[in-house]
Amino acid sequence: MEFDVDRHIKTYWDKFIGLTDENNEEFADATSENSVRASKFLEGLNLDPIMPEINKHYAVEEGEERYPRRSMVKTFIWRNIKTIKYYTKTERYLSNHPDEAIELGFNIDLDGNAIVPDHETLRHFEKVRLGNKGMDAIMELFCIKVVEAGDKLGLKIGKNTGTDSTPIETCNDPDGKYNGHYKKEMVKAHITTDYDHNIPLAKKVCGGTENDDQYLEEMLRKTAVSAKNNMHETWFDGQYNSNKNIAFVHVEFGLIPHYHIDKDWRENVVYEHKFNGRTYIYTPEQEINYLYRKWWEEPDYKKDATLEYMMQYLVKKGVYEPVAMYFRNAYMREYEECPDGVIDVYNMRNCNEGINSYLKNHLEAETHVNGKGMKNIDLHVTMCCIVLLAVALTRLQHGFKENLSSVPYLT
Repeated sequence: MEFDVDRHIKTYWDKFIGLTDENNEEFADATSENSVRASKFLEGLNLDPIMPEINKHYAVEEGEERYPRRSMVKTFIWRNIKTIKYYTKTERYLSNHPDEAIELGFNIDLDGNAIVPDHETLRHFEKVRLGNKGMDAIMELFCIKVVEAGDKLGLKIGKNTGTDSTPIETCNDPDGKYNGHYKKEMVKAHITTDYDHNIPLAKKVCGGTENDDQYLEEMLRKTAVSAKNNMHETWFDGQYNSNKNIAFVHVEFGLIPHYHIDKDWRENVVYEHKFNGRTYIYTPEQEINYLYRKWWEEPDYKKDATLEYMMQYLVKKGVYEPVAMYFRNAYMREYEECPDGVIDVYNMRNCNEGINSYLKNHLEAETHVNGKGMKNIDLHVTMCCIVLLAVALTRLQHGFKENLSSVPYLT
């Protein structure tokens, strides 16, 4: 009779340390009443949805590598949950806590020791094998899968979003620039978040003195990759409230924006034209029609175009001001009629702990960057975002719908 080695080994570990191929224990969420070991929590994360992207970074089939790729993914998530900055410390911790290494999915030898990667392997996986592009792709896929999982549970993740930038302070870093407003050497991290669940859906790291306004379009386009069908309202502050962005948000995405009203904004903006010695006052709608007619020779010009088509046309041509005024005038009228109502809705973005402070306070997004330069800062911010997405996906996969991105009770 042929000896079944696999069955024999499984029986051995079942008997002595309770290790099985299947995790038969019921998944336990981490809450204020019940903290859970981070490795145990991540044991419940099914990585199947993102494996197509992970597999692109390996030359061999899954299972042929020395350290399971799923374990390596869970390890960088786990490392950031536990705010372990250095790879050397990560190696030591896993070597000294084989139970946690096993929960992360690492193999064991015949002596019962967990086979854990050394610090250089951990570093290589994050910074070289995956790198910035790989991490960006993984974050995007996590966003897609989180939104899909939310949809199945009746959650419209991405319905209410907000975009904001936060300073990432640097120290003796050539890519850090002194920002007079914040009074520090820094770079910026832009993050678009689902406000209802504190889940990041897009991120961008840029120079510390760059103008925020230029990045809103990119951020919302990234958000739309995963949440386009859910997007409904969006919030942004005075650093993003240019005419271009107001026009873009309304016309390109059909979103309801809530934004800061500058002190010098006028009510009821109109346009003055002089024809044959007479002065005519145009409303923004009339101005849109007037400017649109100038393209009457273009092949995509429509003689009986709707106002919506004309606005879309102007925005594509880079003409934003009258389109923005069409919507901004209405926003200003709403403000005049009920200023407290408009301000209260706008200030919704400040009601809960924002994603930016959450990343700094709970995941050390600012202080635990491994290395200097924009590339390393960007990689760390991306991994911190992936942590919140992975934690949210884990909960969603087990049917939980509350506190999706919460990490404080993961130990």
